[in-house]
Amino acid sequence: MTRLPALLLAALFATSTLLLAGCEGGVEASADDVVEGETFPERTLNDQHGNPLQIPGAARVILKTVEMAPADIANAVLGEMTEEQRNEIGVIYIADIHQMPPHVMENVVLPRMQAREYPTAITRSEEDAGFMPHTPEEVTVILLDGEGTVTGIHTAANEGRLKELLEKAGE
Repeated sequence: MTRLPALLLAALFATSTLLLAGCEGGVEASADDVVEGETFPERTLNDQHGNPLQIPGAARVILKTVEMAPADIANAVLGEMTEEQRNEIGVIYIADIHQMPPHVMENVVLPRMQAREYPTAITRSEEDAGFMPHTPEEVTVILLDGEGTVTGIHTAANEGRLKELLEKAGE
């Protein structure tokens, strides 16, 4: 790698780190639309390949991440699962990346997402995922029954907790 692309890549990572640090101020998104005991609101988001993904559809579990650390947790756990396991539980993963600088999203984050074998819904605006609860530095885990009713809203700060919640959803 020549010196200029290496410097450009370093600048992109520094910019994204600063942006993410600025977003971690503890401000939670309004979650008036997602309430335990009520039906999860229907949305259509695009996946990492630009294909529409109906949410919740037949999902029993919806994961949402905003910051990089919880995204790493979600990706590690989902990456360990087979497609059959993910489908059996009915997992949909939403990566809320709407505040990320476009050049970082298009040149670094999106190519990584496209390499994954499972669909990841991505956000383009606050409206795309702002209706869901968010706890900084944790994976939001929303459990649904077969009718689309929210049966639980949880968070996972580590892989063990996320696996535990996914196991509970699979029962």
